[in-house]
Order: sequence, then C-alpha cells, then structure tokens
Amino acid sequence: MISIIISSARPQLLQQAKANIANTIGVPFELLTYNNGNAEKGICEIYNQGARDAQYSILCYMHEDLDIKTQNWGNVVIDLFNAHHDLGVVGVAGSSYKSYAPAAWNPTPGDNTFVSCNYIQSFKQKNVASVHYESNIAAARTAEVICVDGMWFCTPKHAALLQPFDQVLLKGFHCYDIDYCLSLFGKYKVLVTFDVLLEHFSEGHYDCSWLQDTLSIHEKWQHKLPLSLAESSAKAKLKVEKTAYKYLIKKFVECTYPKDSIITLLSSHRREGKITLHLYLKLLYYVYRFYRAAL
Repeated sequence: MISIIISSARPQLLQQAKANIANTIGVPFELLTYNNGNAEKGICEIYNQGARDAQYSILCYMHEDLDIKTQNWGNVVIDLFNAHHDLGVVGVAGSSYKSYAPAAWNPTPGDNTFVSCNYIQSFKQKNVASVHYESNIAAARTAEVICVDGMWFCTPKHAALLQPFDQVLLKGFHCYDIDYCLSLFGKYKVLVTFDVLLEHFSEGHYDCSWLQDTLSIHEKWQHKLPLSLAESSAKAKLKVEKTAYKYLIKKFVECTYPKDSIITLLSSHRREGKITLHLYLKLLYYVYRFYRAAL
C-alpha cells in the first residue's frame, strides 16, 4: 500500500494524474494532494506535510505532469522495499556521481557516464519530439546511485519523518531531491529502477532561484562532496567537474552575479584542494571570457 503525495498547481493536470494512477498502480493507495497554485508554500514544506498525513508505510512523491506507462507499478515499488530493507529512495533517473561543483543531479546532461535512467521526456519550452532516455549500462533491473531526479521517487515513511525535507533552507521548488538523497546517503540505499516507465511532460527550469538553491545545498553538503559509486577514472570525474563548473559560471553571468562572486567561490574550492591548479586556471579563463561576452 502506497501513499502518493502531489504538490498541485494545475487542476487539469492533477485530474489526469489521478486517473493515470488509478488505472496503473495495481495496489491499494491513497492520494494526498495539496493545492499550491499560488506557490504560497515551498515543495519541502508540502512534502513534509504529506509525510505526516500519510497512512501507509511507503510514500511516493511525484509531479502532476506525469503519465506512468507501467501497469501494476505499485507492486514493483513494494517488491523493491521488501527486497532491500535498507532502501531509502527509489526513482527512475539518477547519478552515481555527485559533483563538488554546484550542479543538478546530473551535472553533465547528454553524458551518461554516471547516469542510470528510464523515462520519456517531453518538452514544453521548445517544439521538439519526446525522447526516451534510457541508460542501463549493467543491463540490470536496478542501479545504485547517489541521488535521483525528483519528478517521481518513493521512500519509506519512517525515513521521511526521521530525515524530513529541509524546508528552512529550501523554500522554493528546486534541489529538494538532491538534498533529501544526500541526507539519507550512507544510511540508506538509493536506487534507480528500470521496471517503471513514465513520461514527464515538462523539462526542468534552471532559473536564478535554482542557482541560489543549488549554491545553498552544496554549501550545506560540501563536507561530503564529491561522492562517487562508479569505478571510473580520475579523468572522467575531472571532466564532469569541469563541465559542471563551466555551466555554473554561465548561470552566474545570466543571473547577473558579480564576477568577483564566482572567482571567490572558485578560489575557495582551489584552497580546499577540490580542484586542481590547471582546472582552476581554465575556469578563470571561462569567467573572464563569459563575463566579457555579456558586456
């Protein structure tokens, strides 16, 4: 039995999600929906409320703009928690490497070196065809990761109550998934399942509020980062960090952060020994190049 928790902003999408869940889940469930059309509450606050209100031991947090394709997916979820008593999170997309550079759950979109996923992505912000993203290097039914994408994930109620979403730090709609997974990592297992397929009707929106929340959670967890589960070379990890930092610099420019702010951040990471001198100098080059181009 599963408690499904949704922060809702669009009634029509919610009605579609309700029908989809009822037609596909295949197990007893309850649906806890919270009207947040005016964005009066952050998603962490709503998800914490959902955990307290839920009557079942497995919680499923999901966006309302999803269509789950897999029949009887509730049994897949229940079987996973029965098989893995130390399971803290299961999602459909995740990464086995979490960068030190402030970044999304997948710091290098388009590069699947560390990514495990199985979902269909549709696009609202651009007129392109939907894409089935599938990366299952080991050809297994699950993959262990460090963090998952928050569009859909399940967790035990006891874990969500013991380690609630950080509604003090995160008052908006970003980074709750990374932060929650990092709060459980080391105490619980985090998995991606390839046995549940869903379609997500909107892509992520990496705006300036995303940047601020990303900086906040990386400051919170910098003592643990970077984290890696994959047996990959130092060169591959360095490539991830370089790509993530490069994107971060672009976001600093787009959000009109002072140039000195990104230089200060990079310098502190260099002093902490998290980036090499060669990478540091290369990133400074990007800083001056991107800021000059923005003039």
